[in-house]
Amino acid sequence: MLTGYHSRWLGATPHARSAQAHWLLLHGFTGTGSDWAGVWPNCEPALAIDLPGHGCSPDPTGDFRHEIARLLRALPASIDSLAGYSLGGRIALSLMASAPERFQRLLILSAHPGLGSAAERHARRAQDQGWIDKLRQQDIRRFAAAWQRQALFRTQAIRAPAAVRAQHHQRLAQRPEGLARNLACFGLGQMPPTWTAIRAFAGDLYWISGREDSKFSAIGEQVRQQRPSTPHAIIDHCGHNPLIEAPEALHHRMLSLCGRC
Repeated sequence: MLTGYHSRWLGATPHARSAQAHWLLLHGFTGTGSDWAGVWPNCEPALAIDLPGHGCSPDPTGDFRHEIARLLRALPASIDSLAGYSLGGRIALSLMASAPERFQRLLILSAHPGLGSAAERHARRAQDQGWIDKLRQQDIRRFAAAWQRQALFRTQAIRAPAAVRAQHHQRLAQRPEGLARNLACFGLGQMPPTWTAIRAFAGDLYWISGREDSKFSAIGEQVRQQRPSTPHAIIDHCGHNPLIEAPEALHHRMLSLCGRC
């Protein structure tokens, strides 16, 4: 387990958990480590954590770089592979950028490698501050409803209405101040860009996006153009969140990537 974070085993059966976990699984904003349950291959031991400010993990205490360094220090020695969705994908990329020799494989779902200019980062911080204010000034129900109404998530109600309802209840169980502090720390405007680290990474990098998520499919193609050895899988009939919109298709792709199944 990871000291200082709430984490859970996924993959291996209880009697086989003496095997070392090689994968660390990182969820998206307002999620928890349990988001990976049901899609992660049963044959591959993995640790899925609640990110700072989420679920049962404590709030972040420092800035972006501080929290990335803290997470790196907490990782068991066996962890050499990272999988992350959205916010979790950005954190995975940032872990790799901070210690590229530490990791052999990255699986990135619907994530941004970081904004290139100070002006873009400033604008994004202002946008995120609006969400932080909602979390601190309104109740969690109003925030959760507003968050789900974003255009980025419009396909979810069509593709996975039951999963959207479950996701909504999960958001209602989150601590507003924890989410606010996470966004203040880990927002895209706070993230140092990882494009250079991506191009230089010596390990295996896999990218996944949903075909109906045009923005993040384009980002995946940009990554592939800058690093041609990176496979970019685009999942049909899927928007931003393959974990709930295309779990079966995602499961089969992850089976082929794990290598030990």
